[in-house]
Amino acid sequence: MRTLPSKRMSLLTEREAQLVLSSAPRNLAELSPRELRGRIQRARRLMEKYQDAAQQQRREALRKTVPSRSRRAEGNRNTLQKAQYFALTLERFEKRLALLERKAQVRARAASRPASRRTTRVATGGRKPARRTRAAGLTAKAPGQRKSRQKRGGALKQARFPGLKRKVAASARGRRTQGRKDSRR
Repeated sequence: MRTLPSKRMSLLTEREAQLVLSSAPRNLAELSPRELRGRIQRARRLMEKYQDAAQQQRREALRKTVPSRSRRAEGNRNTLQKAQYFALTLERFEKRLALLERKAQVRARAASRPASRRTTRVATGGRKPARRTRAAGLTAKAPGQRKSRQKRGGALKQARFPGLKRKVAASARGRRTQGRKDSRR
């Protein structure tokens, strides 16, 4: 049987009720991670407080300990109920904080990762950005005015595999030195 919110809240003090109500889904969205951490601490402290009180009341009811007040505790149902409310509240706060921390990690990872070539090409419509010339900072011809020269075959492979690029550069260097030696003969 579900209890009505008014009956449930009648067990709680005003500050405790505010804490429990702030764990409602519509209210959780407004809280920052720092506020969530503070509320997690408060909820955990209250939950432990009421769990300890319920345990003490149980011992008194079973006559295992001397009553702390003039009257012996007869039951601990309401105290257990309050401990349960704070356990649920704590769980909601922790879930929301975990979600926010995961989102922050994903954003940080995405920000630290350099943009790949594929994403930059897609962003510029498949064309390379206009190159700047050395003279007076003027831009070179616009991409539409140049003849369409797309990389084909080995050149495309060189661009994709850096190891192959090093290998090709080494063989080209060998060809150049050989050409210089031949020209001296």
